[in-house]
Amino acid sequence: MKKGKNTVVALCVLALACAALASGCAKSSMSVAHLKRDSWSLEEPRSLVTNFMRFDYQVLPVGDAAGIKGWAYLDVQKLPEWAKWMESIAFTAYLCDPDGRVMAKDARSFLPREVRAEEGIGFEFSLRPEAWGQRPLFIAFGYSLVFTEGSGTKGGRAPFFVSEEAAAR
Repeated sequence: MKKGKNTVVALCVLALACAALASGCAKSSMSVAHLKRDSWSLEEPRSLVTNFMRFDYQVLPVGDAAGIKGWAYLDVQKLPEWAKWMESIAFTAYLCDPDGRVMAKDARSFLPREVRAEEGIGFEFSLRPEAWGQRPLFIAFGYSLVFTEGSGTKGGRAPFFVSEEAAAR
């Protein structure tokens, strides 16, 4: 009887672990309702200003996808004076509906570089939603940036981190 009870307990623990794993793997919907968005416009030069970045871009049709090509510029006025190096750089482009529900996204990471206000970071994204639908579409950009005093700086000041990204709904 004791062996049978242990087997039942083990099976229950295994079932709970599988359920937890399955719920963690379920596709969660994302929202960019809290981010600044710009209405979808093909082949027209656009500019979207976020808290720390300005994204100058164009949406170009590429088969069944939306290609987004442009330049991102950092607002260095909002950084601490000592932040001279971008240690980590990641951008995400989002295609969303009027309610901010993300229909497609694409992310890119970039090599570390010196902080320069006048020097943009070129980007290209490809967005393929599962279905295009009939509702108006919007573009939003997310980013995650880590700044340090210099390349390979150890010790000293703690890194300065800024981020604007989609949120799980």
